[in-house]
Amino acid sequence: MKITMFPFLSDWPLEASVSGDVITINGEEIDLSGIPDGFRLPGGAVGNKFFVGNEYVERIGKTLHFTLRLPVQWDSPEEYRNPPEPIVIDARSGPVKFPDTSPLVIPATELPDIRGGKENGGLE
Repeated sequence: MKITMFPFLSDWPLEASVSGDVITINGEEIDLSGIPDGFRLPGGAVGNKFFVGNEYVERIGKTLHFTLRLPVQWDSPEEYRNPPEPIVIDARSGPVKFPDTSPLVIPATELPDIRGGKENGGLE
């Protein structure tokens, strides 16, 4: 399976695995084996919220191609929120490794304690 990822502002969890022509997304099995070579089906017809409705699920040779929503947040890394090139995952068998879109953690900086001195330069 060739899965193109479409960044989508959401806090939905996304876990998937592949077995043959079946992709399991968050526990829901989606059997795509009925799509013959050269045919395509609108993503919205699959009935799963992760499939992008105006993109197609199609079989080219033996490989299924489709687009899934990639949940991102406003503070996810820029490379996933606005990728310069489409993110394409080649999923064969087993768990699908999606990019880690977790927000970046900026280390806290400790500021000096200035409470003990004259903050206004002695102009009290």
